[in-house]
Amino acid sequence: MVRYFSIIWTLCLLFLLSGCEEVIDVDIPASMLDGIVFNGVITRENPPCFFLLRKPALISGQDGQYEGIEDATMIVTDCTDGIKDTMQVLHPYDDYGGVFYDYYDYYQKKSARVAVNPGHDNISCRGMYATTKIYGIEGHSYQLDIFYGGKHYKSDIQRMESALPITDMKLKRFDFNEKGHTWAPCISFINPFGVDNYYLFQLNANSYTNYSLKHPQFLLSSGQFWGYSILSDEYLEENVVDFLIDDGENPLGYPPGWDYPMGDSLYVWAQTISRSCYDVFDQMIRQFRSDGGAYTPAPSSVGSNISGGAYGCFRVSAVSEKGILLQDIGIQHQSQIQQLDQGLARRKEHAEKAFA
Repeated sequence: MVRYFSIIWTLCLLFLLSGCEEVIDVDIPASMLDGIVFNGVITRENPPCFFLLRKPALISGQDGQYEGIEDATMIVTDCTDGIKDTMQVLHPYDDYGGVFYDYYDYYQKKSARVAVNPGHDNISCRGMYATTKIYGIEGHSYQLDIFYGGKHYKSDIQRMESALPITDMKLKRFDFNEKGHTWAPCISFINPFGVDNYYLFQLNANSYTNYSLKHPQFLLSSGQFWGYSILSDEYLEENVVDFLIDDGENPLGYPPGWDYPMGDSLYVWAQTISRSCYDVFDQMIRQFRSDGGAYTPAPSSVGSNISGGAYGCFRVSAVSEKGILLQDIGIQHQSQIQQLDQGLARRKEHAEKAFA
């Protein structure tokens, strides 16, 4: 199984730069500085869907802020029904309790507003857009057009495949070498036969319905560890049993098994993705893992499924999930929790040293 970041290539660059407290001069190619960075996904959740558009250059290396683009025209098209949706730009504003966006909720047919968590300010929240009439529907195909600065950026056509049927989930103990023996989540699922399927898995302590994958907070958030992985079904049988879910990537070189989420419960979120999105993510992993040496030379620049010099990946995903209560399967034993807490404390200490 291939591991990867869901924050695609240049968003990973955003993280690497903003994660440092010192101002570092980075030689970024002029072609990249002329581009745009896109982030967002269409799901089957109730609309609207939110998208983030930014420039790749830092406004301030010290503050880790990137310039949001608010004067672009973004259009998403449901190619199946022939519906074109020109997105609404959302202007953030400060209010009691944080930063907010006003938008029209066309599913509930009323004006609404949404907040982002503390830690974001008005400047860092710029560049947000929302759909105005489109719905995410399984079997439908979608395409994104962005017009900005006299340029036209266009995605390939993305089809929303059917959600993955997850039939079972359990925790099993594995030997992760340096990490040692620890529990890890495994799922069983029905892999649709006769077609090429690609999946994105994400681990979380909560159901995705409590957060919403299309919420602005998801687009603005970043961190040092991501519990994401991608999978091609090229060598899978139709009935997959006890498939180990990876704990994702990190920029500090920690091996597998270091970042499984803890809590009272554990969920695996499964999202269907296209081959072009899979390829973008796979390239980004290779770029991130490469050290430029003789055995792992730097690969070519990571591509995108958006033409014209855009960075990021436009995708549509049907989402399914499976969760378990850890206390019901004995993971609540104090000795094991203490062991996991100690591991997290060591990881935090290493992270602080690495970014000091």
